[in-house]
Amino acid sequence: MSQIFFLHGNPGHTSDWDILIEHLPKDLMTRVVDTYSDEWINEILKSPHKVLVVAHSWGCYRLLSNIKKIEAKIERVFLVNPYLIQEKPLGLAAQTLLTLPFLGDTLLKSSHKKSYQSFTENMISPQSFKENPYYGKKLELLSDVESWEKAIQGKKMQQAKPITEGSNVLGYAYIGQQDKTLDHDLQNSALKKFIYVQTQEIKNAGHAILWSHPATIVKDILFSAKKIGYNPGTTTKNNVLGFMEKHTAQYGDKIALKWIAPQTLQKWDGQTLTQLSHEEITFKELDERIARFAQGLLDIGIQKGDRVIIFLPMSVDMYISMFAVQRIGAIAVFLDSWARSHHLGASAECVQPKAMISFDMAFKLVDQVPEFSTMPIRILYGPGEKFTHKYAEVFAQKRSPIAEVESEFTALITFTTGSTGKPKGANRTHRFLSAQHFALTHVIPYTTTDLDMPAFPIFSLNSLATGVTTVLPAINLAQPAPTDSALLAGQILSQKISCTTLSPSMLVGLAKFCRENKIQLSGLRRVVTGGAPISKDDVRAFYEIAPQTELWILYGSTEAEPMAHIEGRHMLESEAAGDPEIVESGVNVGEISEDIDFKFIRIQNGPIEFKERGWADLEVKEGQVGEFICTGDHVCREYYNNVDAFKSTKILDDQNRVWHRTGDLAYIDRKKNLWIVGRTNNAIERKGCYYFPVQAEVLLKRLDFTGRCAFLGAPSNNPELGQDTYVVIELKSGTDAQSFNFEKAKKEILRIFAKNSIPVDHIKFVKSVPMDPRHHSKVEYAVLRKMLMENPEVIIA
Repeated sequence: MSQIFFLHGNPGHTSDWDILIEHLPKDLMTRVVDTYSDEWINEILKSPHKVLVVAHSWGCYRLLSNIKKIEAKIERVFLVNPYLIQEKPLGLAAQTLLTLPFLGDTLLKSSHKKSYQSFTENMISPQSFKENPYYGKKLELLSDVESWEKAIQGKKMQQAKPITEGSNVLGYAYIGQQDKTLDHDLQNSALKKFIYVQTQEIKNAGHAILWSHPATIVKDILFSAKKIGYNPGTTTKNNVLGFMEKHTAQYGDKIALKWIAPQTLQKWDGQTLTQLSHEEITFKELDERIARFAQGLLDIGIQKGDRVIIFLPMSVDMYISMFAVQRIGAIAVFLDSWARSHHLGASAECVQPKAMISFDMAFKLVDQVPEFSTMPIRILYGPGEKFTHKYAEVFAQKRSPIAEVESEFTALITFTTGSTGKPKGANRTHRFLSAQHFALTHVIPYTTTDLDMPAFPIFSLNSLATGVTTVLPAINLAQPAPTDSALLAGQILSQKISCTTLSPSMLVGLAKFCRENKIQLSGLRRVVTGGAPISKDDVRAFYEIAPQTELWILYGSTEAEPMAHIEGRHMLESEAAGDPEIVESGVNVGEISEDIDFKFIRIQNGPIEFKERGWADLEVKEGQVGEFICTGDHVCREYYNNVDAFKSTKILDDQNRVWHRTGDLAYIDRKKNLWIVGRTNNAIERKGCYYFPVQAEVLLKRLDFTGRCAFLGAPSNNPELGQDTYVVIELKSGTDAQSFNFEKAKKEILRIFAKNSIPVDHIKFVKSVPMDPRHHSKVEYAVLRKMLMENPEVIIA
């Protein structure tokens, strides 16, 4: 639980916070400080955890003028009538007090009574002294001349050290609409430097909001201090639907989701500049549909803890279904849309679904899978024949209550399926989803005016949890099409999208399309990508079509997102000087998330048990390459009903902390940047040395004939080598294989690889390099290795 610091105004006193603190639960850790002193800054810096800071008036200036020192320790700020710019110069008495203390003190006392009475009346307006007993106490405190002497010192401080720059601190600002003590336009001009501070105007309030409207401020403090999913026992405060409830109450008429209707998309002429109308739904309307669908689910027999498979494309109805399931305490289950029938059967056997919401085609598919035969409820979306209920008819007339759940109660199960092996269902609890939202917010916060277009559902969840208007991309994520880049560019331009999340393949395709069509995406403020390695060449290419944007590359996985992050320009800054044909041995994924703990362990296949010597037997030396493992609130602790998957991918230490084995080989440099060099199962051991795919594949992607490529190892006929190395290339689309000079290409590959000290035993040109079906960005090395060894017909040269 976060500690809360309180900074009073000027003139001010620690007792100014008494009323507001009385509205807070007694178990919160509160610290009221002397704002004139710097001791509170040192206390925040020494805090083991992030803190909340509530400041009033001039106290907001003190906070924000020192924010660069303490920003890393701040979870949220709450600015009550921020007075950030000094509006009037020091008066005669004040200046005299600073230069001639005795004479200044005399002048101050002579005008004091009239000044403090007038000041107090203006501060509490539009209320009067009769309306709040604290106003009389405040008048009494201000009658002390010493408080005004301190106030003069505070004004001198503000005059000498004005706020000159903003920051990315997150928070809220509360402005009294009838505040007579300050110039609203002037103060707001300074507040705009802090783009992630959400401003709320309070009606019938002046400068004394902390006394007249404490409940308004307390509500936001509690939302941050007692996070959803972090509360003891079984309570509605642990249900992640609390995020939606908050936004509905705060700005119900704001647009929550926008999307292109299928019938509109069918009429699209394929031209980027053609305007495509979007449907939309407000937070209030979305909340109503969720609550009524949730009640309908209860009415047809779905109860708390039941597993409900949702097999729908990314759409408003998919989100209504998922949120409704979670609202009643049932568990939403998402399967891989590209999973084979035996994978679907294993997933059904794992979760034992009570119901499924999907299309007729999906029900026909699962009819062929025996494990689905016991599923009693089928909710049909769209036309079809075999169902127990139709989607549109499930909606009830009344709203369901929000179910009480424990923090570690499962909210969502997402299955990941590799090319082989049993599918794993990541067990995402209500606490995990909440923690993931806050971890993402630390890295990619939003402004109140942002329009976000995330290509992946987890980022849409984060956008909606933040209260941002979310535009759904009008592409089929499971089946990439040649028109995807044109459509994405069209949505970004027509909807004035400010933020978007794209897979690396989408990012590369969008940059290529815009460059070829001379399109600039000048309205983008931030782009996020991740899920697979991205090269510096790809980063540079995107900056060509959106030079003003922040391009954040996130390193993460289904089990832990985010683990690290880097801005594209920072990535480019780390380029080695000298020969452009020399490539680093890995990809710099930047700063490790502040919300996780991490280690690097030796390469080891199979389960790892924590023994007496603990980490001493497992960790590599600092700076060496090892498997990156992590733990934290937003790191998935287990897989649903899958003990074997836990043993192979997790480590339980002596403090009962669960560490996730990412399978990524990495190291940390002197600047604390994380470098990914490859995967544990793709590391190539040759003559006792390890080689990794990332460096080699960056080199291959730079060749003008490369479409897709891979660098991998396979057992060697020479026992002294251990493994042979293979360079595998799929020619760029449009290349004529009949006239292509393969021998010249092979000589160029050998030359560049020798320059980078990478051994090459075999170079194979193939018809296609198999890629992962989820992001279409990762090579499926096991499938490719099997192809090379068992299907020589795939090799064209």
